[in-house]
Amino acid sequence: MRFQIFNVMKMNSNIKNSIALCTVALLILSCEPEEVVSEVTVNLVEGEQLLISDLPYQKDGFVAASILSTPTSFSYFTNYSQERPTGALDLTTGNAASFSNYFPQTFYKFLAFGASLDSDNLELDRYAVDPETNQIVSAGSLALEASLSQVLIINDNLGVYTIFDTPSLFLFNPTSMEFIQEIPMPNAVQVEALPDQTNSYFHIIHRIQDDRVFLPLTTNSGVSPQFYDANDIYVEVVNLNTMSWEKTMVFEEATYPLTRGMENPMVDEEGNIFILTQGQYSLDFQFGPTAPARSRPQILKIPANSIDFDPDYSFNPVNFIGFQNSVAQLCTGAIYGGNGIAYAVMTAEADVPRVNELLGLLASGMITDEQFNELANLVTNSPNMRWTRIDLNAQTAEVIPGIPFTAGFSYPLSYQVDGKLLFQTFNPTEGVNGYYEYDPETNTATNIYTVSNGGIATHLFVLQE
Repeated sequence: MRFQIFNVMKMNSNIKNSIALCTVALLILSCEPEEVVSEVTVNLVEGEQLLISDLPYQKDGFVAASILSTPTSFSYFTNYSQERPTGALDLTTGNAASFSNYFPQTFYKFLAFGASLDSDNLELDRYAVDPETNQIVSAGSLALEASLSQVLIINDNLGVYTIFDTPSLFLFNPTSMEFIQEIPMPNAVQVEALPDQTNSYFHIIHRIQDDRVFLPLTTNSGVSPQFYDANDIYVEVVNLNTMSWEKTMVFEEATYPLTRGMENPMVDEEGNIFILTQGQYSLDFQFGPTAPARSRPQILKIPANSIDFDPDYSFNPVNFIGFQNSVAQLCTGAIYGGNGIAYAVMTAEADVPRVNELLGLLASGMITDEQFNELANLVTNSPNMRWTRIDLNAQTAEVIPGIPFTAGFSYPLSYQVDGKLLFQTFNPTEGVNGYYEYDPETNTATNIYTVSNGGIATHLFVLQE
């Protein structure tokens, strides 16, 4: 089937498991340790109130993670160290642990939250580092009625999450791991244009200034090659002051409001919200500079104190750095850094001749299934992207010096720690497979480590109390 590669990629786009197996095979260097799924329980004296600082886990250090693919499975590796990892990093030795699933969707202090470490369970798991074994363990869980879509921790006593194809926001206590309540959204937009279309919320934004939650919709059907099956985006607004759904916001001619990374909420110091929309990667057969705006990346704005989009703010940073002629533009992994500056990884290299050759076959109707899958892989998985600094107010962008080209479609993970930015970077042709640290004050970047064994680098979690 011509769209087979896209359907595989769409099965679980929030864990981004689409890099071609032939590329991953270059990184499979040795054995896989036995899977470890442990759980630590906390016993309290009756009447005692649990504080997050009382939880008996490692509260500093670093957890590096990776994913290793085989033709039949995925293995996830983690490795804890007291000191920041550097140089060539073997994630299969030392304090290594292996899981059938480890892909945290948010971090808070010294804890991580995501889907169950056991991929067969429908749970929201809290992960932590056991101080006795120095390995990742399950540190509490909540049973779910569907797979976890996204989770965000607001403070020690409040977290929110969404589950697949369900128009509700759920509240829980991240310290006690107790369910609080469900806030239904009875009038939320549910797109049903195609067979088996699902409507989920893989991105959660909390605006602390007015205690509102914004939920961009991802609507998708398996019968199309696209990741997003609508022409406009829809954002549901939930007011945590009244614990109720308020309205649906709509921005026309924009699609796929995800970053494919950590889904870091981009809210500036005044409360302006910025949302990166992916567009369609040309999977809608709209190619190059003549493609409509909705098919290309855009950054949109919800002004402070408002629950409506700014209709005059729509910015394509890939165009700004000079790649408006690219067949398919990518812009992923966005994170807000402060003072109106954001960062993302985006298309920053001209299409290779083979892409244009395959496009000619596509246009003539003579492309084979194998060639179409080759075209898709070249467009989405080639190391042709660069981490970029974006001025959200001036609507400008510039490539960050010192970080090599990266394949930023599958694992464009980004973090901010102590005023510096950490960017996942993967370029197998240059032997790059790990993290770079960027210092905004000096505008310089340095390599932290490269995973030498254990697959492709994914998360780098800095534990903080």
